[in-house]
Amino acid sequence: MKRTWRFWLALWAGKIITMGLLVTGKKGTTLPGKIANWIDPLIMHHLSVAYNEGIIMVTGTNGKTTTANLLANILRQSEKNFAFNQAGANLVTGITGALIQNTGWKGLSRARLALLEVDEATVPKFCEQVAPSLAIVTNFFRDQLDRYGELDTTVRMVKGSLPKETVLVLNGDDPLVAQFGTNHISTIYYGVERTPDSRCESQETREARFCPECGTVLDYSLFHYGQLGIFKCSGCGFHRPEPKILANDVHTNEELLLFQVDGVLFTIALQGYYNLYNALAALTAARELGLNDRVIEKGLRMFIPQAGRMERFRLPQGEITLTLVKNPTGFDQVIQTMIGVDKPLGIIIGINDLAADGRDISWLWDVNFERLGIHEARIQKVVCTGLRAEDIALRLKYAGVSIQKLVIEHSLVGALDRLKSDKVEGETWFVLPTYTLLFPLREILENQKSAGSTNMGTKDRGEEARA
Repeated sequence: MKRTWRFWLALWAGKIITMGLLVTGKKGTTLPGKIANWIDPLIMHHLSVAYNEGIIMVTGTNGKTTTANLLANILRQSEKNFAFNQAGANLVTGITGALIQNTGWKGLSRARLALLEVDEATVPKFCEQVAPSLAIVTNFFRDQLDRYGELDTTVRMVKGSLPKETVLVLNGDDPLVAQFGTNHISTIYYGVERTPDSRCESQETREARFCPECGTVLDYSLFHYGQLGIFKCSGCGFHRPEPKILANDVHTNEELLLFQVDGVLFTIALQGYYNLYNALAALTAARELGLNDRVIEKGLRMFIPQAGRMERFRLPQGEITLTLVKNPTGFDQVIQTMIGVDKPLGIIIGINDLAADGRDISWLWDVNFERLGIHEARIQKVVCTGLRAEDIALRLKYAGVSIQKLVIEHSLVGALDRLKSDKVEGETWFVLPTYTLLFPLREILENQKSAGSTNMGTKDRGEEARA
């Protein structure tokens, strides 16, 4: 398809806006793409054809950002040059903005490979213009029903949009994802043998009780979490496929997650066994791209959590872990991770109900906060913040958390101050916000970390002078 005057106007407008935003200290991830798409609705297609080494798409409900960043770190270790929407802007506007940033004024791409995180609801629009060479599908869980609609609709929409020639990297332990490989030309599955948290029975929220092929109730011999596990349908024979990439000997060591694949030991500095699947997805894609295990192992081991996904901030008062929460299954896994930390807990939970968070917060009643009630003796305080602070406090009260340990504080700075007050020995802190609270909290924590580093430096220099 020939580039028209609309393309050039859209590209140049996008680049000028990007430059202006960067000069003013802003990220410039969405607005350039929004204006460019308004000028030329086909600009994403025109930009994508330059990536003759392939376009990797990462989609699914949970783990998109972490998976994409893990794979990006592996690609950097291999010294590959690639375009990447690293900021996590995964709608059409953000993807277009990332491609514009990687394109020069003459319309030439600076890379031949692209790694793009794509929101599930955006996949149809994305695949109308872009033919991904490889697509990673992480999992499907109920998420923001007022935005996405019913989960079956989302799964059907994504499945129907993927080109037949695209190589699919699929989570074989999720029946909703595993079905994508049926009759597809090229499919690679990854999965987990078992984790220390795997169980033969589960009371957790499951999105796939029924076979996606025939509707019969699925039988499980092992649950990892949610509907992820080893499953089989007695009606039609649909079952958990044999993974090409299978993790075994899964365990933790302090803040590290360790596992083996084909006898090779891999390590990631991420908490929570659910992050094992993100590492496996990145590992599988990297092998498919022809990278060797030495490079992959180093890329995973050197990965630093970021973007509010189990991201750690070391402050003078102690360490805070920041992680996004947005749906019942994801929140359940974060709670499981916190409980697994054998220390006193201080927690902030921030709930907003803006458009990006989902207006309907009834999903909070599907989160297993009762686990916090059971382990209440270890909880020092839970600070509730955000527009719906009172709602989450009420939910926690009914989950068995003592009202004496519940604090409502709408100011984000105040919430962090309340969290850090009256610290007991060994206490560890977790901050769990929904999307629109994530980056404001992250900015505050970054500023406090910088201020702490400056103060520590001043203190060190003063001690040196006295010496």
